Amino acid sequence: MESTTTHLEARAVGLHDLAEGALLAEATEVEAVLREAEVHKLRIAYQWAVAHPALDSCHTPAGPALPTALTEPETLGGAGTPAVAAFTPEPLGVALGCPTAAASSLLADSLDLHHRLPLLWDQTRAQLVPAWKARRVAARTRHLPAEAAAWVDRQVVGRVSSLSAPALDRLVAHAAARCDGDAAADREAAARAGWDVRLVHPDPHRYAGTSELHAVGDTLDLTRFHDVVCAEAEALAALGDTDDLGPRKAKALGVIADAQARLDLMTLEAGSDPDACDADAHELARREALGRRDAKVRLYLHASLADVLVPAGPSGRAGTVETLGPVTLDVIREWAGRSRVTIQPVVHVTSEDRWSVDRHDAPPRMADQVRLRDETCVFPWCGRASRQCDLDHTDPYRDPDDGGPPGQTSADRLAPLCRRHHRAKTTGSWTYERTSPGTYLWTGPSGLGVLVTPRGTVAVPS
Repeated sequence: MESTTTHLEARAVGLHDLAEGALLAEATEVEAVLREAEVHKLRIAYQWAVAHPALDSCHTPAGPALPTALTEPETLGGAGTPAVAAFTPEPLGVALGCPTAAASSLLADSLDLHHRLPLLWDQTRAQLVPAWKARRVAARTRHLPAEAAAWVDRQVVGRVSSLSAPALDRLVAHAAARCDGDAAADREAAARAGWDVRLVHPDPHRYAGTSELHAVGDTLDLTRFHDVVCAEAEALAALGDTDDLGPRKAKALGVIADAQARLDLMTLEAGSDPDACDADAHELARREALGRRDAKVRLYLHASLADVLVPAGPSGRAGTVETLGPVTLDVIREWAGRSRVTIQPVVHVTSEDRWSVDRHDAPPRMADQVRLRDETCVFPWCGRASRQCDLDHTDPYRDPDDGGPPGQTSADRLAPLCRRHHRAKTTGSWTYERTSPGTYLWTGPSGLGVLVTPRGTVAVPS
């Protein structure tokens, strides 16, 4: 077998003479070689597992014997995969130069892909899906029953290759929640059993007046509490506290704990003049900060309104918390019943129902339309949530005072870009055009072409 290292070293000799386009083509070719190598490694792992099946008895110098605690077979993959003999991962790990845990994961992934995710494995072998993405799906579906894993396999086939890692995780999690609602509810109950708040003090020889508070609880409760902490930290800054945000948030915990926090915060600020700020000034700053924070921190829940309003929906129904993942409708109903909830109908704008405004910034309803259409930054492979992105004009905006035409700002002329990729587009190193709703054709350095669609990202041959 020819050494891959020797082959690549020979090709490295002339790299410095290659033009940009040729250098990028070389990178693409090397990536294809690496992908095939990763697929072949999965093949080897599966064959290693098959060659070391679990047996009812094991061979010893004295003849066959029943397995003991030390020779108990191992079940590495999910339900429906065959067990392997004890200590099967160790030799493979040594051969690969990786820890036993990594070899065990490789074996488990290969078994799951062969037996539980055959459609995904077929696409992986055909180099349509990178091995690392296939392994990611295998690992994140291992807890599911075999039937549920097969259902997820059918849902994700044809989509995995075009998704970023966060988007892939969300897709798999939501598919798993929809096909196995009882298991999702069980996981929520198990997670709820682990809720706790712990105060941790350092060892006496390391103590310096600082301790740690760890909280694990309901997502909505902790989000709201963090909201209040940030508001109090903003109020402290408005009152003259010059510490960084982190220390001010820690101080805010003391403010919240103090039943008389509205009367005197100045004891938290060493060296400041107590007369510099009275209780009324603090209360005003606090209310302003809370008002600002209330407009910033929200949980965006997506679910059928009819399902949410039905007292007891069927098992398996799930909604989605934007950027976090799926959640059962029971939890959504619980949150809606004890919180300030705004039910926002989703407006689907047809091609005959376009509207525009004569200003640069999109009004809230238009911004929501764009962010519901494009859930993430539309740059290739970027997974940043669109609510954390700028809204970019796909055609550069021209001020009307400088001759710009009317109606430049509309949903079909806006796209979410995270700050980094907004800068990349603005500097001109990348350009893009909208080809259809939610679909964008990007052109990068040396003529690189990439198509971003609602189903993911696809490379465009040059």
